[in-house]
Amino acid sequence: MGHGAPRASVGIAGVNTHPLHAATLGIAGNWGSTLRPHLQHITSRSPLALSSRLGDRAARLCWSHACYLLDYTYVTCPDRSTQSLRYRSGFARMCAPETRTLPVYLDSAAYREAAGTAPRWSNYDRYCAAIDLIRPDGAMAMDVLDNQDASRGGYDRLCRDGYADVVIPVWQARPAWDPTYNAADNARLATHDPTLRFYVDRASVVAVGGLVHGPCPRAMRHLYLAELVRAFPDTHLWALGQASAMVVNGLGQLGLLDRVSCDGSWWIHHARTEQFAVVQDGLLKSLRLTHTGASSFFTLSELMAANLRSLLSAYAGLWVFPAPADVPTDLRDPEVRLELRRRLAGVQLDLFSLLPIVA
Repeated sequence: MGHGAPRASVGIAGVNTHPLHAATLGIAGNWGSTLRPHLQHITSRSPLALSSRLGDRAARLCWSHACYLLDYTYVTCPDRSTQSLRYRSGFARMCAPETRTLPVYLDSAAYREAAGTAPRWSNYDRYCAAIDLIRPDGAMAMDVLDNQDASRGGYDRLCRDGYADVVIPVWQARPAWDPTYNAADNARLATHDPTLRFYVDRASVVAVGGLVHGPCPRAMRHLYLAELVRAFPDTHLWALGQASAMVVNGLGQLGLLDRVSCDGSWWIHHARTEQFAVVQDGLLKSLRLTHTGASSFFTLSELMAANLRSLLSAYAGLWVFPAPADVPTDLRDPEVRLELRRRLAGVQLDLFSLLPIVA
């Protein structure tokens, strides 16, 4: 997904903690020593060139829509002797321009800064040094979670310092959110935000932050993104942390996968809980074996690979999505149940308003 001709992609973000804590959901690209050995298997292409099975076609074709989104503090660190920034052990081959096999995008460690888990050496100058060292295909601006002005300042500073061709501005969704409006109305409200309009006037790719654990229900995020896409037809969006089956299904049903890139670690979390993706009736769904008494013979890396290929295959157009549903229907998801209750509450109020009032 280059700035000159943006192409929709799925950013392969990874969380490497044990166990996977909910607090680490927003951390991009922690490909440490326990996950990195599986990388070659997960991203391997199918040797069965003539096979028409969906899995083989996916392994053969889906990687044209893949990239790495890596937190720069996991990829680099200061050298103990010289204090200059260098690659961490094992990352040079994965990320260096001469040897990397997929496009590389850098994350600025904003989430870790907000969570207080970023290393003490992380700062603006180190991030610039990482960009100079890795020469990524793109780099997220140094945003500040939930702070629109500070995020814009971080983008402006990188542009002034010569990184305008690589930096991707990050617009914060939460400060502009009105809890009295639904997702689509909030997006229409956001299109008038001066900071967002400033970004789309200057950058071909704009990232949308603040959706992870944010006020917009997961089942409605594709509707929120769809309104932004319609309002800014010349801008490509990157929905940070939104590479889940629910969001991808929603964007696919609306025909917007070519306009919105995403990233996330959903494919790892489901693998660790013995869930793997399938396509049924044109939609991605998960088969869950936990609490069923059944166990599969898939290795952890095979489960991760299958889940990741499902997202990439949606972007590669390996099946046809059905028309969008009028209402969310996956009642297993708590956010879907919350959204249905919200809609039903509005209908109930309308019905009560039609009843005669007896004094």
